[in-house]
Amino acid sequence: REKMAAQYFAGKWNDHDIVVITDDSEELRFDGQTIAENKAGLHISVGLTGTVPTDPTLSVVIHLENGDCSCIVGKPLDTQYDKETKTFSAEYNGHKIEGNNKKFKGTLIIDGAEVDKEDSGLRDYGILGSQPDANGKRIMGIFESSGLKVICKFYAEAENVRMIPCKKQGGELIPISTNGEDNFATGFVLGMCIH
Repeated sequence: REKMAAQYFAGKWNDHDIVVITDDSEELRFDGQTIAENKAGLHISVGLTGTVPTDPTLSVVIHLENGDCSCIVGKPLDTQYDKETKTFSAEYNGHKIEGNNKKFKGTLIIDGAEVDKEDSGLRDYGILGSQPDANGKRIMGIFESSGLKVICKFYAEAENVRMIPCKKQGGELIPISTNGEDNFATGFVLGMCIH
């Protein structure tokens, strides 16, 4: 099998570099350090989760699908599942967080109030979030269907990280220009070196 050309996605989080490299396998790097990787193989959609080296209470959660890369950084919460009500739940700072997947649409509920819901059902992966707090952080639920099961994981103090497709050029990652909106991207990923 011919080796695929490597694809790169890069993002910045609190002055840290987050880079995802995909070729025959997938690798997640945080400030140049590999924090998660997948074995080689043909993957339709891929999830990678790594721990932030500078703060082990935080996870970096990556999802790759159809040439897109989503990334959140947040505090994973201990999630329970109730078979009777088919509801996932967690506690955070005295708040009750719940998620369910009624009619194939994920719903995120905090303290009994619905805060976010998927508009279309039957997706393999969805990220739902509360309104951001004063620091721009949210409670997020990631809904993932594997086979007939749905898995839901909750993250507190979570932030979305914008990941930009890049190419490697002379040891640096250069944003791949998309329809005219790459001025932001260039400034954003500038100076990110890769080995």
